[in-house]
Formats: sequence, structure tokens, C-alpha cells
Amino acid sequence: GTPALKPAPRHDPFGSPFMNGTVKGESFFVPMTCIIGGEEQAGLGWNMLMECLGAGRGVSLPAGAIAASKMAVLAVGGYARIRKQFKVPIASMQGVQEKLAVIGINTFGMMAAQNMFNSFLEAGETPSCLSAVMKHMCTERGRISINEGMDVMGGAAICNGPNNFMAGGYGSIPVSITVEGANVLTRSLIIFGQGLTRSHPHLLGLIEAIQDGDNLEGFNKELTNIIKHAFTNLGRSITRGLGAQVTFRGGDLLAYHETHMSRMAANFAFCADCGMTMGGGLKTAEFISGRYADVLSNLYFGYAVMWYYKNNRNVPGIDAMFDATMTQIRYDVQEALFGIFGNFPIPGFGRLMQLPCFPRGREFARPTDKQRAAVAELVSTPNPVRDFLTENTFVSKDPTDRVAMIVKAAPMCFEADQILAKCRKEGRRSPTPEEQAKIDAAEAMREEIIQVDSFPKLMGNEHNTAWMKPDWGVDAQPKVTIEKAEGKQQSSSA
Repeated sequence: GTPALKPAPRHDPFGSPFMNGTVKGESFFVPMTCIIGGEEQAGLGWNMLMECLGAGRGVSLPAGAIAASKMAVLAVGGYARIRKQFKVPIASMQGVQEKLAVIGINTFGMMAAQNMFNSFLEAGETPSCLSAVMKHMCTERGRISINEGMDVMGGAAICNGPNNFMAGGYGSIPVSITVEGANVLTRSLIIFGQGLTRSHPHLLGLIEAIQDGDNLEGFNKELTNIIKHAFTNLGRSITRGLGAQVTFRGGDLLAYHETHMSRMAANFAFCADCGMTMGGGLKTAEFISGRYADVLSNLYFGYAVMWYYKNNRNVPGIDAMFDATMTQIRYDVQEALFGIFGNFPIPGFGRLMQLPCFPRGREFARPTDKQRAAVAELVSTPNPVRDFLTENTFVSKDPTDRVAMIVKAAPMCFEADQILAKCRKEGRRSPTPEEQAKIDAAEAMREEIIQVDSFPKLMGNEHNTAWMKPDWGVDAQPKVTIEKAEGKQQSSSA
């Protein structure tokens, strides 16, 4: 290492194993041979970091968020099938199904976006704007999946101990949200700000013409192209909107969603052109810029999900997961666009933007109860889609590990419940000896898994009686006389 430059004490980010700390030094010297790239690259360290960040932030933190969401599908979905309330698996209760559906939809969407982004990197691309989209969208959805999982797990998720597989991920959420570009900054300033400049066919040329100072011809040319481009996008937004009106879900599912996503992309392109009427004020209009970022991010997720579904449509049952995910994405795009329409700072302009995009007002809704129930069923029962969503998820080989126990017990409990349902359907007959053995084995696993960690003493307070369970015997009760109580009160008053 460099003499006199030493690692200082490290930070503790909520106990998560995220290496983060300070470096201290005094009067140290860095020779030219230690500079990456040699003397010619001196002073370009920041550029190197930004280029690495452009790809890295789209891989590392999204991978952690996706892993947490996949674990929620595997363990929380399994736990919901094992745990019973009122003699019914909680996975069959609609309130729990609502949570499981969110976990399933988020996980499928993030897996699709991750695979598409990685394919870009393998092709040699460096999509810095999409890396910001990936970082923001995946960590936010990972946070939602973990929070929904905590709700399903209930007390088992809030009591620390070796059997609590949710606490570690829950504590790490703020770390992934914050590092490599905090999500507030990423959404409000980076995604749309970078994306508009990089993706618009004429905006960068206009900026370069302005920077030239006296390039009036180039400025007029690019400005004319921008206006033509805006009218082209207006026409596409109208025509594709009309085409989407005659598209019905009863046909090919992929074609149905492709039609609507094409219409949404045209709407966004037109609205992005309109956003340039704000000029430099768009940089500080973070409410509006953040909504533009939401549209762009969800459009990427939508196209990634369609691409992923097309490559994996042979998985039995995946149609229901795909349909619900696309329905949610389409709704999110619509709501972000209406947020722009209703809050655009130029009076009356928002309404003019809405007319070619949504002339009849809102058209799309969240996934229906039927769709969410179908997704919850896929998340909580043994089936190819659940296996697909949880592929490559780590499960300990320790048979006492709680997640390993859930993975083993979930299909056992599902089969046992099917046996009991069959017995009731057949005139409440008694199970056969073989069936009863399966029921008993499942009930034994169920009883063990629902137990929650408990400890006689907490947080190292072995000698603090306030942390110990009290002995409620008569002799153990504190004896406080009236005189002592009054004396204590007088002392407090003084």
C-alpha cells in the first residue's frame, strides 16, 4: 500500500456486510506508477469511476434486490402455504394474496429487466441511463417485496433470532436504496435528465450548436428538426392510441400488450418533446422530472417483461404472471403521465398534452382481484412458475435452517391439505393409513416452522432485572410503603 495512507475505522451500515469506511492519510505521496493507466491518465480518476458506475450500479445492487425478492417468493410464499389461521392456509386469504401478488409481480418484472440489461452488457453496450433505471427500480421494488413479506410473516418476521430469515434483508434495504446514487437523486435528476439528452435524435446537436457560440445555421437546423420530430411523435401518439382502442385481450396475449406498450412509448415521446418547452427550468422541476423518469423506467420494464416472456413462454402457467405484470406496468405508466398532465407548470399545456394521449381520460386499472389471486396461487403452491421465479436462490443444506425447512415442508403441507379436502369431498371419510402418515408428517413440520425465536435475556442485559421475565410470586413483589413513596415524590418536586 501507499505509505502514510491507511484504512480508518469502518462504518456499520445497519449491521449489513457492506464494506464502507474512511481512509486517512497525512503527508503521503502517490508515485506516478501507482496511477491506473500511468501518467497519461492522471486526473481522469473521476471519469473512470463514473464509467464503472454506469455499468456497475445496474448489476450489483439490482442483483441484491432481486435476490431478496426471489427469497420472498421462495420462503414467504412457502410459509403462507404452511401457516394456518382458522384451519385455513393464510395463502388462501385474500388479504395475504394481495401481498403475495405484489411480491410475484415485482420479482418477475425485476428478473426480466435484469436479464435484458445483462444481455446489453454482454453485447458490449454501456447503457448508463438504463443502469440508473435498474438501480432505482429494482431497489425500490425489492424494498416493497421485503415489506410485503414482513406483513405476511407477521410476528415471525419482527422477532430476531436464527429462525428469522427476513430481518437481514429488511435491515439492508436502506443501504441499497442509498449507495451508488441515492434513489431520490437518481429518479429526480438523473434518469430523465440523462435519458432525454442521450436518446433524443436532435437535442444533443442543438446543445452543441449553442456551445459553438456562432453556429446559427446549425442551431436553426437542429431546432427545425426538433419541431418536426415533435409533430411526428404527436401523429404517432394519436394513431397508435386509435389502434390500441380496437385491440382485445382475447387474442394473442403478447400482441395485445405490445400494442399498448407501443402506444405508451409514443405518448412518452410526445410528452418528452413537450417537456422541452420548460427549457432550463426542467432541471429544477424535480416533481415533473421524477414523473418522466417513472414513465421511462416502466416503459423499459414493460419491454423487458415482453422480451423475457417471449423467451420463456414455454413455462406452464407463466401467462398469468406475465399478464398481471404487464397490467401493473401499464397502469403505472398511465398514472405517471397523468401526474405530468395535472401538474405541468405552463397553464393549460398539460390538458393539451393529455388530449392526443388519453382523450377519454384514464383507461387502465391495476390488476384485477382475479389476476392477483392467480399470481398468489403461483407464488405459494408447487408449480413450474414458482420454480422459475426461485431458480438459483440459495438454500442452506443445514436441515435445521428455517428456509430449508420451508422448502421441504411447503409441498408436504400442500399435499396434506389436498388429502383433507378430498376426504371432506368424499363424504367426510377418514384418511387411509398412508394418507394419515403424510398428514401427520406435514403437521409436525408445520408446528415446528411456525414457532418464533424467544430468549430469557436480551441484548446482553444479564444483570438488568428490568429485562428479565418477572417472578409473579407474592414474595417477589416490591414492597413500597406510603412513606417511601411520599419521600420519593417530595424528592422529585425538589
